Amino acid sequence: MKTTIFFIIFIFLLTGCSTKNPYTPTKSLSSYKSNKIYKNINISDALLSHYKQWEGVGYKYGGENRNGIDCSFFVYDAFRKSLRENVPRTTYFQSKSGQAIQKKDLSMGDLVFFIINKKGSRHVGIYLKDGDFMHVSTSNGVMISNLSNPYWKAHYWKARRVLASN
Repeated sequence: MKTTIFFIIFIFLLTGCSTKNPYTPTKSLSSYKSNKIYKNINISDALLSHYKQWEGVGYKYGGENRNGIDCSFFVYDAFRKSLRENVPRTTYFQSKSGQAIQKKDLSMGDLVFFIINKKGSRHVGIYLKDGDFMHVSTSNGVMISNLSNPYWKAHYWKARRVLASN
């Protein structure tokens, strides 16, 4: 009897862990549309197209193809192909690009950085709107998360603007 109760509780806990992250935005991609232009490119159209191209691709350290990508390649590829702007390939050098900005001043296309462990490992994403940013999660691949998520809030480091203002 105790084994059965333990098993039921165990299954219940596993089911709870497999539910969708409550901090993942459920809004449609069209809600990110804006008229912000850079080099005659609509930034939201370019970034959302890039996101759709990579959505669901898994994480792979150093990865640069559909078999897996890392966060810095996702950013590098988005800026190079979609926005015709060169940024460094690694998170470390991306974190030194452009100009520092305050979290409250974030706008679409800004880079958001996180320090994710005591060893100083860095993570990068591209800011969209309303606290949402696209990035490559080690557990879920290419996805959209929100800065208010307790995990990202606790690990937020800084933001950089690499697209010059028009």
